[in-house]
Amino acid sequence: MATEEILTFKDVNKVYEKGGMEVSALKGLSFTLTSGTHTLVYGPSGAGKTSLIYLAGLIKKPSAGDISVKGISTLDLSEDQRSKLIRNEVGFIFRRANLLPHLTVFENVVLPLVSSDRDRAMELLEKVEVDNWNRFPDELSIEEEQKVALARSLVNNPSILLANEPTAELDLKATENFLELLEKMENITILMTSSQNSFHEFFKEAYRLEYGIIKLYSSESKS
Repeated sequence: MATEEILTFKDVNKVYEKGGMEVSALKGLSFTLTSGTHTLVYGPSGAGKTSLIYLAGLIKKPSAGDISVKGISTLDLSEDQRSKLIRNEVGFIFRRANLLPHLTVFENVVLPLVSSDRDRAMELLEKVEVDNWNRFPDELSIEEEQKVALARSLVNNPSILLANEPTAELDLKATENFLELLEKMENITILMTSSQNSFHEFFKEAYRLEYGIIKLYSSESKS
């Protein structure tokens, strides 16, 4: 199957104002993620990982440069157009699951659905290996919460999953289980950030991000 460009950064910069001074979070980022590629970006706290995810997910706009999603430049999109692109093409999972406490596991997953396809939610909960869907978030382990959040992020069948340090609060075994789940998801482009590079074997590509600059760590195809 032919590869498709899903996410492209072209000379992207992000500058914030703090205390009357300009702080560069990202500097001249250029890269392309193609369909089905799983990519890890790792770096220390303050490296710009969250800024990267927010820009890739169109939550924030770059200070300079352009970001394209499936060949569509986002530079001049209206807020409505950006919102539609996010809703149709992007899934998010963060450091904390952020499940709604008054909803069950199943209800949390179906909440973002733009269609009435509840079977999709059931399929995903089975895929991420979570059972007893009538439980509430306070009855789940942290690992289970992240698995439910993963199912929720995929329920609208996005083209790209953006995962911002989703394993930061998991122990080693739970982290490996979570990454193995991601690894099995062959038909979606994944961009995940982490403070550690020890997970790079689960990804086709890995980049180091430090001081707002990104460098290729490894791009060897896994057998």
